[in-house]
Amino acid sequence: MTGGVRHAGGQHHEPDSALSVSPLAASPAVAGTAQDFHWLAQNIPCRTACPAGTDIPGYLEAVYHGRFDEAYRINLRDNVFPGVLGRVCSRPCENACRHGWEGNGEPVAICFSKRSAADFATALPAVLPPLFAPSGKRVAVIGAGVAGLAVARDLALFGHSVTILEKHTRPGGMLNQGIPAFRLPRDVVDREIGQVLAQGIELRCGVAVGRDVALAELVADFDAVVMAAGTLSPNVIPVPGTGLGGVEHGLDFLLQVNEHARRRVGQRTVVIGGGYTAMDCARTAARLGSKVTVAYRRGRADMVVLPGELEEFLTEGGALVNEAAPASIEGLGGAASAARFARTRAVAAGADGRRGFETIPGSVLDIEANHVVLAIGQRPDTGWIDPALAVPLVGPDGWLRSAESQSTSIGKVFVAGDFALGATTLIGAIGHARECARQVDRFLLGRERLGKGIVVGPASFSKRGGATTGRTPAQNIIPIHPMPVLPAAGRGLTDEVEAGYLAPVAEEAASRCYLCHYKFEIIDSRCVLCDECLKVMPVAGCIVEITGLVRDDAGRITGYHPIEPGASDSLYYNRLWIDQNQCIRCGQCEAVCPVNAITLQKVSPVAHGTA
Repeated sequence: MTGGVRHAGGQHHEPDSALSVSPLAASPAVAGTAQDFHWLAQNIPCRTACPAGTDIPGYLEAVYHGRFDEAYRINLRDNVFPGVLGRVCSRPCENACRHGWEGNGEPVAICFSKRSAADFATALPAVLPPLFAPSGKRVAVIGAGVAGLAVARDLALFGHSVTILEKHTRPGGMLNQGIPAFRLPRDVVDREIGQVLAQGIELRCGVAVGRDVALAELVADFDAVVMAAGTLSPNVIPVPGTGLGGVEHGLDFLLQVNEHARRRVGQRTVVIGGGYTAMDCARTAARLGSKVTVAYRRGRADMVVLPGELEEFLTEGGALVNEAAPASIEGLGGAASAARFARTRAVAAGADGRRGFETIPGSVLDIEANHVVLAIGQRPDTGWIDPALAVPLVGPDGWLRSAESQSTSIGKVFVAGDFALGATTLIGAIGHARECARQVDRFLLGRERLGKGIVVGPASFSKRGGATTGRTPAQNIIPIHPMPVLPAAGRGLTDEVEAGYLAPVAEEAASRCYLCHYKFEIIDSRCVLCDECLKVMPVAGCIVEITGLVRDDAGRITGYHPIEPGASDSLYYNRLWIDQNQCIRCGQCEAVCPVNAITLQKVSPVAHGTA
């Protein structure tokens, strides 16, 4: 063979693949070979990128057809907090979305569509049916933040009796204490926490482990214990002046404003940091009347914030200074008067892949401030763990010895979310917590009860009888819909800035999805190589002439050998191939095929009970 190898996410109709053995199955069939999971991972990149494995094309398809209740329950099953994440998710799925690949336009508005499902669902609150009968096992969860609630919800679905211990007066963790109400309305938080608790979970607020009850007592009294205490210990920068009046850490500031009605800030605020907490602190201080500057040691492109959030901060009158590393906090009479920085410049990336920086010798930048907020990250506080248990659980640096693992050296003690990972995203904490629940269930029952498979079933049918996704080539060029926002002048401390889509806009926005969970496939034994499909293909290269497939050592298809015009082996053209990376799931090829050689399957991963 000559010609290059083109990598394809798809696979061919061959008997070693369950996905292809049952094309257009009369009833859904469960597959589960390595090649099937490979196809899924490669061809649904948004779902692969989601730490919670959310069925993104499944709920986008439901929104597209106006089935908002269905879309909400798909999200509820996978990511636990649809309305919350529809507003504040970090959106790793959108970075992976095929629609955002070069030449395809902008990613689908996946996060906004999730919010639309919550906004327009009518069957709320929603409670999921249990997966298993009551087990008689009791589990204690320490912390009622996102990870604690997520692990508790799944453990309850597994049939276990769950008690959550929360040291604060109400559940939610950062959902209430950290994220401002103008980004996340509290009625949404309350409703979705209520849905979790409605699964039969006991919540005890005002109970601090280490003060009111010892971890050792919980280990003795319960069949398993999950530590989901978050990251509440702020990082400290080693510069002079952090003890001056008017200097505080970002989480403390947000807690005081969000939970204790604090409304006083300095006239001039400098927020040091370039992440989610820095933006929340800056936008909150601005709403309280302060003139706010955010200073970050790296470049603007290196800031880890939500898409559009920095722009909204600047619209609200904030200022941004990049490439400025804190050097000291200056003071007068024991109170902060200015933040002093050294200018930086970019250098080569480090081992973590992030672009590095260095300070410019002799450079000085002073920014006047009588209020300085340190939003430079946080870490787990493990000081509440009993000394005897701290020896096997906690390392000399104060971090858990088990690192990011959900299990620890003490068999019945587990860890979920940021307490294991360090400060991460909400969706990252949820994904970690849901895997923790599986591990706890396996420990309690001594076997794996939740199997993983892939359901392969038929798609819907058009009036002419052919299989269809309902997409058309015209949907491929619909531009992304911007999120409507409140005018900057009308933004208060609790006024939600993002107004949400109207229902018709939400449906059209979701219709941009390529519906990557559908798989068009050409069956060689039926194909007569008439080329009718080639004549109607709407995207160059969505159907290609090939001489063979490329497989890795495990037998998974990783690419194909295309026919190169004029090459000597062009006479050996023996099949047509649908390149899943180019296919827009419009069904044009299936509609014109005279011999029904093109099939359509809907492919979805599922978790199912095995015992």
